[in-house]
Amino acid sequence: MTEYCGSHSHEHHHEGSCGCGSDCSCGCGSKTHEHKDSGCSCNCAEKFLDLADEAWKELLKERIKAKILAKKGEHIEKLAELVAKANGEKWKHMISAKTKAHEFKDELKDFFKAGE
Repeated sequence: MTEYCGSHSHEHHHEGSCGCGSDCSCGCGSKTHEHKDSGCSCNCAEKFLDLADEAWKELLKERIKAKILAKKGEHIEKLAELVAKANGEKWKHMISAKTKAHEFKDELKDFFKAGE
């Protein structure tokens, strides 16, 4: 990977340090580094904060699901059953239609072979 620092670039070989000679081994495992006059600095703090944001969203989503199930669980169960049944019928008809289409193609092949 090539990183541009000011007017020049550095090739990164993340095995403890960057190709620029600066030591980038902060131990966070980050592959994203910024080169400044004082050396390399990684974006670990930002990555951890992003991770925390995602965890917060996931937790909130789980809590919302639990509340919905507590208040509307029976209604959702019936809706899920209705949707699952309709979906099964849809696929049954799609498979049947494909089978009929293949049978028709085979009949056409046989028809044209007989006419030769």
